[in-house]
Formats: sequence, C-alpha cells, structure tokens
Amino acid sequence: MISITSVDSDEHNNWLIKGYESYHFCGPSVSDKFIPRPYISLLFHFKDRPVITQDVPIKLESLFVAPIVPDAFTLTFQGEMDSLAIACNPTVFSRMFEVNLSPVSKRSITLPQPIFYRLWESLASFSTTEERIVYFSEFINAVQKTPYSPDAVDMLYTKIVEKSITTPLRTIIQECHASKSTLLRKFVKRTGVSPKTLARIVRLDYLWTKIRNDHAVDYQSLVFDGNYYDQSHFINDFKAIVGETPGYFFNRNLSIVKLFSGKNAENN
Repeated sequence: MISITSVDSDEHNNWLIKGYESYHFCGPSVSDKFIPRPYISLLFHFKDRPVITQDVPIKLESLFVAPIVPDAFTLTFQGEMDSLAIACNPTVFSRMFEVNLSPVSKRSITLPQPIFYRLWESLASFSTTEERIVYFSEFINAVQKTPYSPDAVDMLYTKIVEKSITTPLRTIIQECHASKSTLLRKFVKRTGVSPKTLARIVRLDYLWTKIRNDHAVDYQSLVFDGNYYDQSHFINDFKAIVGETPGYFFNRNLSIVKLFSGKNAENN
C-alpha cells in the first residue's frame, strides 16, 4: 500500500520551499518511472529506502538531495517506508548551503554533514508529518535569519519557471542583466541542468499537471498550450524526457507513476 500526502509551503517559507510530500509504503515492491520535476527535493528516509532500477541498481541513501534530472528513470519502492520529501528552489538551496548540484550519475547528491544528519535524527524522532514540517521550517529560518536576497542565478531560475512556456529563453537570459557565460556556468552548478533543459522540463511539468486536472488527453491542445512548434516537436520532446511516446504513456496504467511524480497525492 502506498500513501502519499502533499502539503503546500506557507507564505513565510515559499522563498525556498515549494511543498512537502510524506510517503508511507508497506507491501510487495512496486516500480515505475519518476518523471523529472523543475525543482529539487530533500529526501529523508526513516525506514527502508527506494531503489533506482537500472543495469546496476542503486539503493538510495537515508538522506540526500534529489537534483533536477534531464530524463525519467525507474524507481522501486520496497519493504516498509516512512519518508519525507521537501521540494525546494534549487538555486536558493544550493547557495544557502554551498551545495554543488552539478550532474552526477547516481541521481542523488550527498548533503553536508553533520548539520543535516542531526536534522535527520530530529525529524526521525517525530511521529507525524505536521511535527516534521514545523521542525524543518524552524531549522530553515534559523539558518537564514534575514530575508533572502536573490541574485542573478535565482532570477534566471524563477523567470524560466514562470515564463519559459511563452517567452524565448534568450529573452529571459537578457532580462537577468549578467554575463551570459558566467550566468550559464553558475546555473548548471546550482540547478544540475542547463536553462534549456529546465525550460523543457517546466513545459512538460505544466502539461502533466494540466492533463491530471482535465482528466483527458487532447494532443492538439497540448501542442498549443505547451507552445510547441507542432505535434512532432511535442512528441519528440516528450519522448526525450519520459522515454516513451505520449500516445503509449497516457494509455497505460499511470497510478504508480503519478504517485512517484507528485501528481496524484492527497493535498492538504
């Protein structure tokens, strides 16, 4: 059985935190794709841990950052799991904690010790998601005692998330008023992907959410809403990220992939 509860961030923490997802799982193992998201997640596994299923399976750590990834991968839940995922703005988090989010093959990035291990221990001692959220909020605000001041990399990330579906990327980069080469180099270090890749993920994430809310798949509408050149552009972009054509993907059982990708959780 899988139970995933989603909790939105409040107005005091949304400069960093997008939301929280509490995972509880017990039973036979289940596997499906994890679809890329346009933000990072801090993962705290307090019991068993998921496995990335590939040629050489990777059992994830108890505590790590799940960076933005350019394409989908297969995730397996197994055993008894009690986990908390905290979705964060990557450029803000990486700057606050000096974490390099540059791409790594194992799809997880180790967090600074010992501060985050002590945080994991404290969160593990609580029995409810509400207690864990309150504690993490207090932790973040103790680290960042003054209002966060965005820099050019933060601005570029925010503009891509908010505007890239309808605004050309070159226009967005120009609006940041910084050296393009320096900006792009720092952007990869603080997000794990290039601006172009992030823009593609943002567009797919928007359509993925739209399909969930509309309960129907209209390809002409998706091409239009996603501002693709044509249907071929949409199909090729989708397949490059998801690894399946949209026709195949949306006609199979998506119950597990929706749970893994935060598109079918109970929201509080």
